[in-house]
Amino acid sequence: MENHDKLPDTTEETGKHHETEKPHSHPPGGFRILMASENMVLTPIVVEQPNPTGLQILEAAGCGPAEDHALIQLLLPGTRLVGLDDHVSHREQGERVCRAFRGGEVFLFTIDGHGYEWGDPEIREAVLRYVATVPEEMVFVLKDGDREREVKDGESVRLSHAGVEHLHTRPKMVTVKLDGEEKTIPAGVYTTEELLNILGVEPGYLLNVMRADQLITLRPNERLHVKDGMIFISQVPGGASS
Repeated sequence: MENHDKLPDTTEETGKHHETEKPHSHPPGGFRILMASENMVLTPIVVEQPNPTGLQILEAAGCGPAEDHALIQLLLPGTRLVGLDDHVSHREQGERVCRAFRGGEVFLFTIDGHGYEWGDPEIREAVLRYVATVPEEMVFVLKDGDREREVKDGESVRLSHAGVEHLHTRPKMVTVKLDGEEKTIPAGVYTTEELLNILGVEPGYLLNVMRADQLITLRPNERLHVKDGMIFISQVPGGASS
């Protein structure tokens, strides 16, 4: 594993600009495909064919000689190796996103049992999260022989020709405080009732959360995104907090 910075969270680099454009709009005289860089910066290229081949995409992207490259389509989630004669069909929803790798090698890995193909011998944690569309509340776990270990933020997973790397996801664990006592629970979005249960609050009690130095009582069925370090205080209905 090697440490790297996380992918910058910008509109250009996360592809959020898709939301501002019609998914089926085409430049005059051609069709658009987004080419991803190493940091997942998306650059549009224009091809003349609605369903271009891998060769046509690589040539349009200036990746020559084409036979020295591996073209991977990012299905978001998922990836697909595109051969020189394979076609990348127009998608009913969303943009067509591809990544070209010089060298032509292909490495395999799985996430939660689904197979992926990649063109580099390592892949960053942030890129894993991008191509598999895994939310921040989940973490990657890498099978390392008979052991498993969590892939930390900013690390890279090394891929091998000798076999397939296997990963799975699980909820990220966070530490919060309830009435001054630390509790470790999975990160995520909870309703008030779910929080009362997972935190072990006495039945019939209210639950308060500290926000900007203010104690806010959670309403029934209110949804709260629980993060590391949050402070909760239980309270008897109509009485003082515990």
